[in-house]
Amino acid sequence: MSESSLPPETFFAPAEEIDLNQPPKGSGWGLLSIFLAIFALLSLFGTTWWICGGLAFLGCTLIMLHLNRHQASSLARAMAIGGLCLSLFAISYAPTHYYLREIAIEQQAELFGNEWLKNILIGKPYRALAASTRPEIRLSETQLKPYYLDTTEGKKELNQFKNKSLVKCLMQLNGRARSNFYLTENVRVQDQSQIITGLFSVSYLETPLKKKTFFVRLVIKRSTTNGKAEWSILRFRGGVRPRKGAYNQIALYSSAIDATIRGNSVRLCTL
Repeated sequence: MSESSLPPETFFAPAEEIDLNQPPKGSGWGLLSIFLAIFALLSLFGTTWWICGGLAFLGCTLIMLHLNRHQASSLARAMAIGGLCLSLFAISYAPTHYYLREIAIEQQAELFGNEWLKNILIGKPYRALAASTRPEIRLSETQLKPYYLDTTEGKKELNQFKNKSLVKCLMQLNGRARSNFYLTENVRVQDQSQIITGLFSVSYLETPLKKKTFFVRLVIKRSTTNGKAEWSILRFRGGVRPRKGAYNQIALYSSAIDATIRGNSVRLCTL
């Protein structure tokens, strides 16, 4: 038999040995991405922790790119994707929740400040006085009028409040004025409370054809007691100029206006 008639030799590549005890390729990186995702959840605790979410998201992104480049196992990639999604959720949710909460607090402060001014303008200064006291010692709604109008101590406190320049000026308007929220100037955190500085405009007709406007700055405190929000007025000042906004460049009945009341014309007072 000639050599050409011999069957050709067949060569087979050796089968790849699979070690069942060896962890999937890239599983360490997958576990690291899960750890980073848990680390990102720290951003939910406040603004100072937002950097944790950003670093975790960046780390998970780099791990995902690394695993794709080196053709890691499906399990490792699934862990990396899970870590990436969780860190993305944390870094997105934390700022969104924070700013929505800030907007809600500002809106509540706006309503509280307007109500405070309205009570003085309509001749119910005792309600405004109650809002200026600490929530823990504040009387209930049904006790306010009897205390401030019928008791000696209550009358004394009310008279002192009514003698405040701004309160006196607002009461002299005899319900002819209207208060409106203008802008929130500042929001800061003090202990577990929020301090909101808001600017409100008060407008009235000096004559049937002449309208006047001045600004009032209220410093409002929001505290939480047993899960319930409590509001109070810390400070108030009239005749102020807006620190920003359209009226900032206009000397519109600002602190230069003297604090006297002459006849039916009300000149804004400062405190």
